[in-house]
Amino acid sequence: MIYTRMVRLLKYFIVSRHRKGHGIHSPFVFELINNVFRSKIPSEVTNTISSLRKDLAGNKSIISVNDLGAGSAYTSSSLRKVSDISSRSSIRNRYARVLYNIARQYDERNILELGTSVGISTMFIALGAPRSNIISIEGCDNLAEIARDNFFKYNLGNINVITGDFDEQLQYIRKTGFNPSMVFIDGNHRKEPVIRYFYTCKGLIAPDSVIIFDDINYSSGTNMAWNEIKRDPEVSVSIDIFQMGFVFFRGG
Repeated sequence: MIYTRMVRLLKYFIVSRHRKGHGIHSPFVFELINNVFRSKIPSEVTNTISSLRKDLAGNKSIISVNDLGAGSAYTSSSLRKVSDISSRSSIRNRYARVLYNIARQYDERNILELGTSVGISTMFIALGAPRSNIISIEGCDNLAEIARDNFFKYNLGNINVITGDFDEQLQYIRKTGFNPSMVFIDGNHRKEPVIRYFYTCKGLIAPDSVIIFDDINYSSGTNMAWNEIKRDPEVSVSIDIFQMGFVFFRGG
């Protein structure tokens, strides 16, 4: 199975600061593999997301998308069908499972997402961490409104979607004193912005936190950004599962 292969590959993609006690054989990494990469998703969560995906697949409404990031890889038009946006930009189930499971580890703590889109990844996070306060930033007002409708429909009241430029909204969040323990970055897939978001978020996070990057191999630019990020001296453990990259900040 693909999840088994993913777990087997992890030992090749875990980079640890051994002086901090978080080598490949550390209890932290061992528990991470068992609780995040090997754990399954409850059927009720799978059913909920499947229902939403089905609804979005049938939504042929055309909306205007003011993309503040790298733009779409499949069209240059700002007018797009909701169904196309959902099918092309939403997280795949194999990685959503990891996102759900890691959110479970940070339940009751603050969580930040950059790039809401139609809200599928946000819902996986919220279902995994129902007692967390979640802020999700989306650059497009129309997409944010669709996401809010989805959260309302599925009674997810712990998500606050804010719209605007990521850099500007991150500065606003800094002023509010919101300190996330988990950050998921899935937007503006260009080298310089990704690195900039990393350093800004690193200044926001609480102790013992994780920053997750989606699409680390989207382009040569995002790959270079990831390679720079995982070498940051404050990173205790980095994990690369090709689609996603994780950097953990551990005390001690």
